[in-house]
Amino acid sequence: MKHRFVSIGVPLLAALLMVWALALAPAASAAGTPPKPVGSVPSSVGQSVSWGQGSVTVLYYAGTSPVVPAACELSINGDKVPVAQATDSSYANGRQLQFSFAADYQPPKGNLKLHAVLVTKSGEHVTYDWTYNNPGAAKPELLDWPTIRQFWWYIAKGGALTVELTVISICFAVVFALFGALGRLSRTMSFKEAWDKYRSWGFMALHTLRMIPYWIATFYTSLFRGTPLLLQIFVIYYAIPAIIDYMHARYSWFNIPYPSAFVSGCAALSLNYGAYLTEVFRAGIQAVPKGQTEAAWALGLSGGQTQRRIVLPQAFKIVIPAVGNDFIALIKDTSLVSTITVNELLHRAQLVGGRTLQFLSALLVAAAVYWILTIFFSFWQARLERRMEHDRARA
Repeated sequence: MKHRFVSIGVPLLAALLMVWALALAPAASAAGTPPKPVGSVPSSVGQSVSWGQGSVTVLYYAGTSPVVPAACELSINGDKVPVAQATDSSYANGRQLQFSFAADYQPPKGNLKLHAVLVTKSGEHVTYDWTYNNPGAAKPELLDWPTIRQFWWYIAKGGALTVELTVISICFAVVFALFGALGRLSRTMSFKEAWDKYRSWGFMALHTLRMIPYWIATFYTSLFRGTPLLLQIFVIYYAIPAIIDYMHARYSWFNIPYPSAFVSGCAALSLNYGAYLTEVFRAGIQAVPKGQTEAAWALGLSGGQTQRRIVLPQAFKIVIPAVGNDFIALIKDTSLVSTITVNELLHRAQLVGGRTLQFLSALLVAAAVYWILTIFFSFWQARLERRMEHDRARA
């Protein structure tokens, strides 16, 4: 009988223990991993970073159960802080819980002992303690010298990309301007004058073909001088990809890559300044005395040879001061491509200002770099002009 009781009781006891363990398993799994605080703002580690005095933020890694901001508490030196609002949001690889102080609360000065309690939805309470030496609310300053010392070199390095943009854009602008000027000068007579002089339909057909470069150059200069440069940058950067998609959807062979922000900026700057320089080159070519052309023809040179060997070299000398002025203006206009994320000088200053909220300090650094670049290139332009004047005087 005893053996029979043991043989029945032991399995029954084991079954009861198993049921009890299974009943406790969900509760244990529900608890899971608690949140893990890893930092705070303000923090004794980052004592050099100014504190806005209006809120305290606890950085933590999320646990199994989410944190309930309304149930969390914050105390300073043992006194509970009146919190107007507590918000929880994502931050980098973790999360952040921000306690915003009530409007009438001012944290005390001196050594502070901060104590935060994070309460999860499952009822867990996780505490986080740290200290901070509060010097009090800092008086607002016009310039933040720590920000300038820390980020001036990062901003100044954007000047290299600014100069690169300027050099590439002015080189292409000169090419566009040269062809535009030749196109504008290709018109020798109007249709009425051609008909009155020759009265030949064959000649009128050839005259129409000769007028095509003039029409193209006139349309180009009118379009790019008559629309804002910023609009041209946006059209090339945003609208060209839409045109590429439209063409690729109808013609599968039309598959070209989108222009990058740098390429778009260079294209817009080159086309815009090329339109303005077109008139400069046209005036420079017309400033060459006609006697030079007549003398070249007397020597038996063709029209192309006359332009290439006689007229254009002299025209280039005439337009160099104007091209130099446009080069200096272009240095400053490259700042417009910061709107399409080109990481040049102004864009870097905007990034620093957004990160530190010290926009005036960051923008003053950018302004100083622009000013230095302008002074540097103006100096060499002046030397080049003096050298050209000296050569003309010797001639």
